[in-house]
Amino acid sequence: MPQTAPLRTVHVGSFSITYLPDGGGVVVPTALFPASAEGGWDRHQELLDQDGKLITTIGGFLIQTPERKIIVDTGIGPVSIDFPGFGPFSGGRFLDSFTQTGVDRQEIDTVIFTHLHLDHVGWTSIEEDGQRVLTFPNAKHLATQIEWETWAGGDNPAGPHPDTVQKPLDGQLIFIQDGDEIAPGITVLQTPGHTPGHISLKIESEGQILYLVADVIHNVAQFEEMDWFVAFDMDPEVARQSREGLYEALSQPNTLVACNHFADEIFGRLTNEDGRWVWHPLT
Repeated sequence: MPQTAPLRTVHVGSFSITYLPDGGGVVVPTALFPASAEGGWDRHQELLDQDGKLITTIGGFLIQTPERKIIVDTGIGPVSIDFPGFGPFSGGRFLDSFTQTGVDRQEIDTVIFTHLHLDHVGWTSIEEDGQRVLTFPNAKHLATQIEWETWAGGDNPAGPHPDTVQKPLDGQLIFIQDGDEIAPGITVLQTPGHTPGHISLKIESEGQILYLVADVIHNVAQFEEMDWFVAFDMDPEVARQSREGLYEALSQPNTLVACNHFADEIFGRLTNEDGRWVWHPLT
C-alpha cells in the first residue's frame, strides 16, 4: 500500500539534495483530480490505499552545495486540517527531519518558496519566547513577485497564513524571476498554472541535473492521464502547459526529478517509451 515518502538524500555532482518529510494527506482521488472518474482509477489501483484513497506526501528540501545551504519550501507546519470533500492533511515532522541532516537552522542562508500554498510555507516561522520569528533567521527568503501579490493581505485558507507567514515575511521577501541563478548551478524556471507565480528549480553540478518541480506534477497518474489537473490548480490549462513543457527536459540522460507530493518515493527518472511518459522511482 502507498505510504508517505521518507527522508532521503540524493547526490547531483558535488551537491546533495535531501527531502525533508513533514506529513501528508489521505485524499479522495476524484476530488483531487476533478477530471478523473472512479473508472479511470481502475487503471491505477497500485496508487490507491485499501480504502481507495490517494496518499500524498508533504515536505520540503535541503540543498547543500560546497558553499551554500538552501531550504526549498517548508511543509504544512504542525497542523491537522480537514478539507471537506478531500480528506485530512497534517504535518509536524519538518524540523525533526531537518535535524536529522546535522545542519543547524542558523546555517541556512536561503529559503526558496516554489509557491505560497499553505502546504509549502507552514514552517516559515516558529514561536520563540512568545513571539513569531523566522525559522531560518539568517536566511534570505525568496519568491516571485506575482506569487506574493496573489496572496498578500488576504486570508484564503489555501494560502499563506496572515500571522504565521505573511507578517514575518512582510518586507523580508526578495523577489526572483525566471532565469535567475539563486546560487551557482541552481536556476529558477517559471512554471505557472498551479499558482500564478509557481516556480521550479534546475539544479546542475558536474554534468548531472535534478529538476525540482514542486506542484507542477502531483501524482504519477498524470504522466499517463494528460487531462487530469489538480483541484488546486488556479489555471488548469496553463498548469498543463507547464507540466508537459517540462517532460522532454526531465527525460534527458543524467537527469533526476523530484516531485514533492508523490507517495513512497519523490525522487525518480522519467523516460519516453514508445511515445508514453514512464516514471521510474529511485530504488
